[in-house]
Amino acid sequence: MRLINRHLLTATAGPFVFGWVVITFLLMIDVLFRYVDLFVSKGVPFLLATRVLGLSLGHTFALSVPMAVLVGVLMGVGQLAADHEITAMRASGLSLWTIARPLFLAAAVVTATQAAYNHYVYPRSNHLLVNLLQDISRQKPMLEIREHQFTDLNDKLTIFVRHKDDRTGAIGEVSIFEKAQPGDPSPRLTIAARGHIIPDHERDQLRIELEDGEIHEMPDPQKPGTYQLTRFKRHNLVVDHMEQDFQASDRTARGDREMDLTALRAAMLEERGHKVEVRGRVREQAGTILDEQWKVLDPAGRATLANAAGGDSPRADVLDGRFRATRQKVQRALDQDRYQIRLYESYQMKENKYDVEYHKKFAIPVACLVFVLLGVPMAVAGSRSGRGISVSLALAVYLVYYAFLMGGEKLADRGRLDPVVAMWAANVVLTGIGIPLFAHTVREGRLPDLPTLPWRRRSGDDRGAAR
Repeated sequence: MRLINRHLLTATAGPFVFGWVVITFLLMIDVLFRYVDLFVSKGVPFLLATRVLGLSLGHTFALSVPMAVLVGVLMGVGQLAADHEITAMRASGLSLWTIARPLFLAAAVVTATQAAYNHYVYPRSNHLLVNLLQDISRQKPMLEIREHQFTDLNDKLTIFVRHKDDRTGAIGEVSIFEKAQPGDPSPRLTIAARGHIIPDHERDQLRIELEDGEIHEMPDPQKPGTYQLTRFKRHNLVVDHMEQDFQASDRTARGDREMDLTALRAAMLEERGHKVEVRGRVREQAGTILDEQWKVLDPAGRATLANAAGGDSPRADVLDGRFRATRQKVQRALDQDRYQIRLYESYQMKENKYDVEYHKKFAIPVACLVFVLLGVPMAVAGSRSGRGISVSLALAVYLVYYAFLMGGEKLADRGRLDPVVAMWAANVVLTGIGIPLFAHTVREGRLPDLPTLPWRRRSGDDRGAAR
């Protein structure tokens, strides 16, 4: 039995390495096309560009290794089934579960290794990559501002845009958070319907021209009454020191993909704390307004207000003034609530991003086990169709898994799907497909034959004609 297990692992090891190399190369093509224009326009030295590509392998391996497991199972087990070795093993009394057991154990080892890699290696390599790219692209910061992402222009300024035209620099549905100091829980919020990003290379500045917007700010977070709202038709924001010669920075701030599990958990708790503070401020503001309204509506309260105003003014004029003042306070409270809702939504989006990344570090490694469960019956069914169909099956499963993963991440980041569901949906769906397929194959039932490749069909017909 030990010899059979070694034979199975050896048969799948070669295809696994082959799939790993091919899938890594395919994923790196996107990286090459993404940064080649930046390298050319910046005149980045060859060694520095090579370093960027090397660090880009960090996040590529996180995706390519699980998919290589599927390729290894489909090609390795498929070849054994085509050579009738699987049939011989089953004829000797071994069930398909017994045969596949070493593959599951190997996949479990890969899963544990990948989980450790995602916790220790991947965040550090991605942090170095992000620092390097920011240092390179500092001369044109508008290239780093992307749709549906929070972009930190510096330690105190964060921008979020829903629409952006890289060619013209036009942006739409803009939100800018300006902090008095890093970690400020009540930043100044500027929102605008549209705007433009204009780099000023001569003055080492980035100018953001905004149109049709509002500025919300609270000078003293402990005093909600200090809330201020300013509406504008045009407003310009200038960010200094955006260009400099390349030099390695000591940036310590980390994004969601630059954090390990411990940091992600702490960041989620911090964002939840910010949300609790926002809810507390909203309740405090609502309580203040209700108290003011009650004083005006309650007969005893109205008498007290009228007496406090003195006997010179008529009672009706006093109460009418109080009603107008209350309406103004209610309007200010509504404006402040809009500001607090914006803050709450930003904290919620950041928490979702951290939660998505936290579960992704486990969901992608667990896919190795799912791919073995799904790949073994597919390999047996496709054994007569050759290696070409095995690669095609691997690509099809990969596209389905990747669509679930990326689509779920986008929906979760925007708050339209729970992060747990978004990250684990692909594993759950593929497991639901793989269990009945594997169980049917274990019971020695036969899966439908997969279509034979055209060139293999022609060669088979030629052999039949020769007979």
